[in-house]
Amino acid sequence: MKNSHFMLAALALVSIACTKELPEGASGMQESTELSAKLVGGTDGEIAPGTLLVRLDAQSVKAIEEGRLAEVSQDLLDGIEGATLSSALPVQPKNMEVARKYGLDQWFMVSFGSQTSAEEVAQEMAASRRVRSIQYNRLVQPVWEGRVHPFEAMPMTKAQDPEQSGMFNDEYASYQWNLYNDGSIDENAVPGADVGVKDAWRLTGGDPSVVVAIFDCAVANRHEDLQDALWQNEAEVNGQADVDDDGNGFIDDKYGFNFVNCYSIDAEYVDGALKGQKQTALKGNPLNSTAGSGHGTHVAGIIGATNNNGKGVSSIAGGTGNGDGVRLMTCQIFQGSSYCADAQNAAAFIYAADNGACIAQCSYGNANIITSDDIYINGGEIEQDGQTIKVNSSTLENAALKYFLDPANSNHESLEGNMAIFAAGNHSNPYSIYPGALPYVISVTAFGCDFQPGNYTNYGPGCKIAAPGGEYKGIKGEYGTMILSTGVSGAATQSPGVQTGKGESKNYVYMQGTSMACPHVSGVVALGLSYAKKIGKKFTREELTSLLLTSVNDIDRYMASGSQYKNKMGTGAVDAWKFLMAIEGTPWVMAEVGQKVKIDLSRYCNPWDTYTITIDEASRKSLGLTSDPVKREGFLEIECTKIGAGKITLSAAVGKDPDKADGIGEMSYSREISIVSRAFATNNGGWL
Repeated sequence: MKNSHFMLAALALVSIACTKELPEGASGMQESTELSAKLVGGTDGEIAPGTLLVRLDAQSVKAIEEGRLAEVSQDLLDGIEGATLSSALPVQPKNMEVARKYGLDQWFMVSFGSQTSAEEVAQEMAASRRVRSIQYNRLVQPVWEGRVHPFEAMPMTKAQDPEQSGMFNDEYASYQWNLYNDGSIDENAVPGADVGVKDAWRLTGGDPSVVVAIFDCAVANRHEDLQDALWQNEAEVNGQADVDDDGNGFIDDKYGFNFVNCYSIDAEYVDGALKGQKQTALKGNPLNSTAGSGHGTHVAGIIGATNNNGKGVSSIAGGTGNGDGVRLMTCQIFQGSSYCADAQNAAAFIYAADNGACIAQCSYGNANIITSDDIYINGGEIEQDGQTIKVNSSTLENAALKYFLDPANSNHESLEGNMAIFAAGNHSNPYSIYPGALPYVISVTAFGCDFQPGNYTNYGPGCKIAAPGGEYKGIKGEYGTMILSTGVSGAATQSPGVQTGKGESKNYVYMQGTSMACPHVSGVVALGLSYAKKIGKKFTREELTSLLLTSVNDIDRYMASGSQYKNKMGTGAVDAWKFLMAIEGTPWVMAEVGQKVKIDLSRYCNPWDTYTITIDEASRKSLGLTSDPVKREGFLEIECTKIGAGKITLSAAVGKDPDKADGIGEMSYSREISIVSRAFATNNGGWL
């Protein structure tokens, strides 16, 4: 049962938590004309009893801001026994100008007895001249299956040795084909079917200025491989219990906040409080990573587990062992069988935006096959499996998501705006789930170590890019083709044989799904922002998204002719090295391993100039070069023997007077070209 319980505030402000069960007889209500006109969406999924979301007109909002909440409440709630009115976002957004831009100030929550029909209250609200629209407070739906599979370390081969592979010294890095796939993990594995991060680490391992908010179960804050990667609210970490030490409206939010079962309490007056009304603060239960499967901890480990510490696993943006990894913020929206509702989820996006997150990592979404942005945002009817489903609206959530994305709320010096990454869904449907399908966020599909789409992955319209998600082969004890990452000891849902230790401190498990693929993209974006900061670049969200979606490897060529997935997994498989090259502005060329490649220099520089060709030792080793590149008749010839990536520098000089040794001096110039070697490469010239 997905349930949680309400707790009332001192001023009758009600919790924004919710429960699964609907009161008996609710489905028999007849819809009035007014309700039909004002209700945005329907009652699909599970809605929270005892609450209803309403959008008030401008005059009512102004009256409340002037301190006349009692007047508006009395007029609006007349005849509804025990009902109260409060802001749908009990803690006001920091940037009220942007909040008003998206109408967040107009959304309020009507709270009433859990045995009262939400539909009855909706009809009462629809008759009020103050109400512009009505939305049921629906439960957020996770997209993960919750199954955890055991991990048992086996003796590593010579090929898996960190010294040989170029990986970090983390104990179990050799099992992470998703980071570096040399083809040895499975007989069907394709070398290079990974996220392309090994060579990218030569440029950056991450940066603490990049904060990734994990919208999921809580991240285990005592895990040996995560405790140094956590975002910390220093004022709360060093403050008093049960006090909003930093005045952000959230009590004891040391590493993030648990939005499940949170409730409002009285707090001191703070800047931005409504005139004539006390500001409230949210009190939540402690972050709880053991209720459920530890899914949020697994996701976090893919993005930012501490690298090069000799422990556990490696991650995409977990640094190089020098405290330089990205930081992970928990926005807990699932706790075991208790799930947040729309109002809580909206509050989580506001929290992430107002407290420094620049990436939102989201493994949730509506399981219905929705084929229209408008239907998702505003609700409507769809036909599915021979039935008509009235899709509930996501107007409030969408407004909060846009608040998070807005450039005015930028939380990183290298990005105007913030980015949101969503799982495409594990329903094998030919559409991405929403919100991921929205045109301003990234929806991620999943493939396995053989570059084949996971048999669970959604695909088609709405999907933007693919990443490793793993796939269990079904052979007893053979989980290695899934994704290995951090887990939670003592989790309520886990498989026998999972490696455990004291508390949450030591645990590593296998999982699979698009919610494993999703954090790979979040990690690559985090790595990209880290590198952009390092080299002094800045991008708009749209610019960075374009660079991401063009920094990919071809996945379609590995699919059988006529495959339903062909050209429907997004632009291709995300590649961290290519992404960093795009951020840097360095063109890249694809080379097929074992084949001599001729690069047309006219695409990058004057092919007839006299160049000195240099290549650093790390690039030479990564590409497996046994001979130096050669310039011949306007082309650069190179042969790679290993899957890898590196840079070649062409250096020359111009302007020197050839007739005078001490005359006009020369000006040196150079051009870098990145080489990406893979098992198979298309002849596309490399510059996207």
